[in-house]
Amino acid sequence: MFNPQKKGGTGPGKKDHPKDYAVTIITSGCHFSGKLYCKGATRIGGKVDGEIVSEGLLIIEEEAIISAEVKAEDIVIQGHLRGTVEAHGKVELSPTCVFEGDIITPVLVVQEGAQFNGRTTMDPNRIMDRQANHDHTAYSTPVLGGTIRPEELSKVDMSMNGPEINANL
Repeated sequence: MFNPQKKGGTGPGKKDHPKDYAVTIITSGCHFSGKLYCKGATRIGGKVDGEIVSEGLLIIEEEAIISAEVKAEDIVIQGHLRGTVEAHGKVELSPTCVFEGDIITPVLVVQEGAQFNGRTTMDPNRIMDRQANHDHTAYSTPVLGGTIRPEELSKVDMSMNGPEINANL
């Protein structure tokens, strides 16, 4: 009578539970050591040592202390992270972020106040793939935290000339 497999059943089907709806949360006070693999969105507020692989958005909360190799689609770092970070999409360093290590990503956003001590590699192949999939009507300006539309380009001073400094020592 209640079998969802029967014709006309109202039970959940495979389409009702896509992997994108999965959410993993490790709250502050939790400590994990080893390889953490997550599907969907992931929030980490506790302590993690080892490796993190997330098939989706990964948010490292302000209270988090991470020492790991991290791979995810997109990463937002608000807490402390030491290690290597690799993202297929975007890495964002929030104002409360303290990061020490290497970042490999096609898009890096560093907000004012973020502490970044390390190296970054912006893989041109990933950048080209990402640009091919986006609308080209606006230009991202991660340093300024905004967007410049084509009609505004003529108003932007793109010169690299700054004040001259004469230092005769």
